[in-house]
Amino acid sequence: MPLLYQPHIFKPHPAVRAGVTLRSVSGSDPFGNNMSLTVGDDEPRVWRNRERAAAALGFAQMATQRQVHGSNCRIVAEGYAPAESDALMTDQPGWLLAVSIADCIPVLLFARQRKVVAAIHSGWRGSQQNIAGTAVAQMMQGYGVAPEEVVAYIGPAASQCCYEVGSDVALQFPKQHSRPLGKGKFLFDNKGVVVEQLLAAGIASHQIELDPRCTICDPNFHSYRRDGSRSGRMFGVIGMVE
Repeated sequence: MPLLYQPHIFKPHPAVRAGVTLRSVSGSDPFGNNMSLTVGDDEPRVWRNRERAAAALGFAQMATQRQVHGSNCRIVAEGYAPAESDALMTDQPGWLLAVSIADCIPVLLFARQRKVVAAIHSGWRGSQQNIAGTAVAQMMQGYGVAPEEVVAYIGPAASQCCYEVGSDVALQFPKQHSRPLGKGKFLFDNKGVVVEQLLAAGIASHQIELDPRCTICDPNFHSYRRDGSRSGRMFGVIGMVE
């Protein structure tokens, strides 16, 4: 299996390259095709994995960030250096924007007329702060983007089939996103929350690709919920080429 999945929704736009890296399930290595430098994997191997993913999409430079489950979105341009944020955006070709995931949602956006891309990390805390809607609003304010021109990909993440949470999480969202299991436990639909946030931001449903795959039960993905400290991380990436 290839180690990079490329969403369908961006394929009509040849200047946009996007994807989600996959876990290598060959052998007994829990960190197969891992993209994170903070999970105990061999650092030179992680850099090679990142370079290979970027090169597969035609990029030589990648923008990462120090994710903190917040709502801060940063602009990537010349002189960019990683800092604390959970969303990145740019109107400059040549940058591959990356978000680190292993159950949280990668949300990738492209504004077709203004030529702006964004990569968003939305775990339940980010969803509670509506980071997806915040990023769309920043694209509108900073670049003059109209929501009607935005196409979006909601990538593989912990899905309602497996994503068990307590009432402390479930009660922070509309009740339709949590299926009660009893004893204060719920199955949480974080993807459904993000879909509603993008719709509320003005992005039409036919401009949203929702990946149905669940990182917890699909072995092709790293999952912190499934594997704990033996979990690597994937990257959700998007960028524009000249």
